Amino acid sequence: MDPLDRSDPQRIGGITLRGRLGSGGMGRVFYGITDDYEQVAVKIIREDLLGHTEARARFAREIDALRTVQGPHVAALFDASGEDEEPPWLAVEYVRGLSLKEYVETRGPLSGEHAATLGVLLASALGDIHEAGLLHRDLKPGNILLGKDGAKVIDLGLVALVEGPTDLTTTTSTLGTPACMSPEQANTPKTVTAATDVYSLGATLMFALAKHYPYEGKTVAALFMNIISAEVQPDLSGLPAEFEPLIAAMVAHDPADRPTVREAYEQLKDLATAGGDTLPAAVRGFAEATYVERETDPKAPAPSVRPRPRNLSEVVVPGSVVAKLADRLRGAYAAGARF
Repeated sequence: MDPLDRSDPQRIGGITLRGRLGSGGMGRVFYGITDDYEQVAVKIIREDLLGHTEARARFAREIDALRTVQGPHVAALFDASGEDEEPPWLAVEYVRGLSLKEYVETRGPLSGEHAATLGVLLASALGDIHEAGLLHRDLKPGNILLGKDGAKVIDLGLVALVEGPTDLTTTTSTLGTPACMSPEQANTPKTVTAATDVYSLGATLMFALAKHYPYEGKTVAALFMNIISAEVQPDLSGLPAEFEPLIAAMVAHDPADRPTVREAYEQLKDLATAGGDTLPAAVRGFAEATYVERETDPKAPAPSVRPRPRNLSEVVVPGSVVAKLADRLRGAYAAGARF
């Protein structure tokens, strides 16, 4: 985290901003603390985009998407600006940890078991997004945070409706990250389906396992040509043999040849549990292996006044079984008992 600049706001929407986490195409991201000491990541639209109708519409759609999507592996919306509030902003839960991109670039590829477990979590997140009638359209290693509880998908800035046009306005521009972009998204962005998110998941898992993407190019234009050409085959080098058939299918040129999110989930689950672990055990092992705190990470806030512990007598009927159990627990804790 970097310190705030003089031009940065100190407070927005009841949230005190403590530092800069980064910036992107749409806005600046800050670390913030709510009045209830919740840690949040606050995105504020860039000042130079305030007059751009399309950028504002995209930002509003991200807020709507975050309000709609419910799932343990998608960073949850905490609060957002009102319709007439300037500048537009949103706050999501702060996930402490490296992005998948940072992890692989600094610590190397994931093991097969951990990559499969990551795939299960990401497929679950995509399932929740699709269940809400949306497409992510920008799943990539930089949009995946490796937190204490596993992976979380962030940034729904390019989200689109499953049914209907997938462009925000009448633009014909191609939106997304080229390295993880499906052929149809690179070529005909207005006609993408859930299969394009499957492709991005496959490209992301390829990076996690082999530290490269399906296609390379000396220039962005050359990369796009390789992606949209049915004659150029994706580079599967470095993938463990057991992953090759699934990843190859996920990054197939024809969307009809790709598995569904559910089919990918089931195959990844089989790979994650092939060593005998249950899926919950595999997730715990993945989280323990990939969670890393930076020295520059913000410290968790310490409330200056702790809330008064709730008196169980206020909500428990005296003499009831629950009241007796509560009394026993209070006595045990007071005696320093260990459980």
